Amino acid sequence: MNRTSLARVVRPFTRALERRVPRLRILMYHRVARLPAQDQLNVTPERFERQIAWLAAHRRVVGLPAAVAEIGGAGTIADSVVVTFDDGYLDNLENALPVLQRHGIPVTIFVTSAFCGQSRRHPRYPDEAGRLHLDWEEVRRLAALPGVTIGSHTRTHPYLSRLGESDAWDEIDASRRDIEDRIGAPVEHFCYPSGDVTAREIRLVKQAGYASAVTVAPGGNAAGCDTYALRRTEVTDRDEPAELALKLDGAFDPFHQILHWRRRRRFARAAGAAPTKTP
Repeated sequence: MNRTSLARVVRPFTRALERRVPRLRILMYHRVARLPAQDQLNVTPERFERQIAWLAAHRRVVGLPAAVAEIGGAGTIADSVVVTFDDGYLDNLENALPVLQRHGIPVTIFVTSAFCGQSRRHPRYPDEAGRLHLDWEEVRRLAALPGVTIGSHTRTHPYLSRLGESDAWDEIDASRRDIEDRIGAPVEHFCYPSGDVTAREIRLVKQAGYASAVTVAPGGNAAGCDTYALRRTEVTDRDEPAELALKLDGAFDPFHQILHWRRRRRFARAAGAAPTKTP
């Protein structure tokens, strides 16, 4: 029995839990492109269109700023969904944005300032031809659009827990100022690169004055949860609307929790520390 079949088995239980304790879901995307090989971080434009059309028809989709306010008690979160993108890829503008605008879906794009400056690119794609990331002019244009929120994803996309405190602070705080200077607007939301986050990084993000931060920890976000450790649900190119519905009902959460536990153990070993209870 594959994971989708198992998810269908557990869905009645997870859906009942979601109804008893409503949770807002934050979707995590990275790229929307036609790549030569399957990539966990990429969704093809055709499948992205189907996913977003289904979301627009079946869920209440809100922007991240509104979601953070609602988690704090300013509104309902039941069956609510947020769409986010990490890293600031050029295809977010070229391929994802037209679909989102056509369906009236707000989005938050977390950009890495060195990627926008074109001095670095995400190491996952060292040999891809052409420009990989948004440039600053494109980020400015996006920030001016209704329904688009620009967030910070650090300066250079490091594993934050492996840095000394001053370097981690620079990645968290200076990246915010870099982006604000370029777009002429406040940057209030942060994304921990690779989901590498401990209590120290959460403290630094709070000190830097952000309103929220997202992780890669799976699951939904209940009212009153820690808005500096928001959970997200990864969407992949294997997700047709039926699989997306399962994910939004929490049916994949048990499997994703196991994978996330393994990820955190790897991060903790690399940082020379024991895993903590932070996401």
